[in-house]
Amino acid sequence: MDILKAIIVLTILMVIFPLATSAQEKEFNNETESVSEYVDKILNGPITKEGLQKMPYKTWFNTNFKTYLIDQNSLKSIKKRKLKNLKILAFMGTWCHDSNREIPRLMRVVEELGIADQLELYGVDVNKKSLLGKEEGYNVRKTPTIIFLLEGEEIGRILEEPEVSFEAYLADLLN
Repeated sequence: MDILKAIIVLTILMVIFPLATSAQEKEFNNETESVSEYVDKILNGPITKEGLQKMPYKTWFNTNFKTYLIDQNSLKSIKKRKLKNLKILAFMGTWCHDSNREIPRLMRVVEELGIADQLELYGVDVNKKSLLGKEEGYNVRKTPTIIFLLEGEEIGRILEEPEVSFEAYLADLLN
């Protein structure tokens, strides 16, 4: 009887484990059909850098990431601050030219600051909605919408593009 129980448990694990692994992989970089006339598919929900480095997104991501010239003076000012309580929420559209330009730049800056793990990036559709609804409560009306939170409180927000560099904006914000 014990062998039968072991076989049943093993069979259940063999069925459930692949399903759980598959679900975890689907948590990030979900592609959905687009209603935009310019693109067929979009990333919707949580996005990683790796997701943006795949076709067709990598054509704009890699170029804008690599060519962005960082404002070193502002970066030095930011590095003097304690950033561990800073969180950045960014809502973007892979279909949106402003997001295509600005999000790679933002990601380059947070990598330079060593806080890439403090950036949460979410893809939204043209109606500014995502699969998991993370945008709810954040009044996302434009893409990208980049929200800076310090200890859970919103301290600043950039809509579409910063008036100055991300580094200068963040340095100002933290002063």
